[in-house]
Amino acid sequence: MSKSTEEQVYTAFSDAINSGDLAGAFQYATDDISFRPIGGHPELGREFKGMQDILENCWMKVFQHIDENGVAVTVNDIVTADGIAFVQFNGTAKGRSGMTYDNEYVHLLRYRDGKICSITEFLDTNLLNKLLEQ
Repeated sequence: MSKSTEEQVYTAFSDAINSGDLAGAFQYATDDISFRPIGGHPELGREFKGMQDILENCWMKVFQHIDENGVAVTVNDIVTADGIAFVQFNGTAKGRSGMTYDNEYVHLLRYRDGKICSITEFLDTNLLNKLLEQ
């Protein structure tokens, strides 16, 4: 069975991120993409809009607490329908202080014109907060 367009786009987006090409991942996203991690963190508990906002004010604020090996991602399941995908995955890393970071995520992705236009991220926010406090 062939992969859906949504799965192909997600895989290309994710592969770019996992290879360290954060900006390159956004070729698979609309210019007005939104990213919203669930939770009440004072800086990260909001909706981010567009590549620059997402990179500078969300992702880099998290990645600065991860060691130079980055996050190893294991996708466990992808379910797609017309214009939507749910992706369940694990992210494993070491914090710069040596803290083990092993989080489980679900991304709800919405698509427009064959590109990702929004991502809602569900994760263990207590574990994320511990990482950010180190």
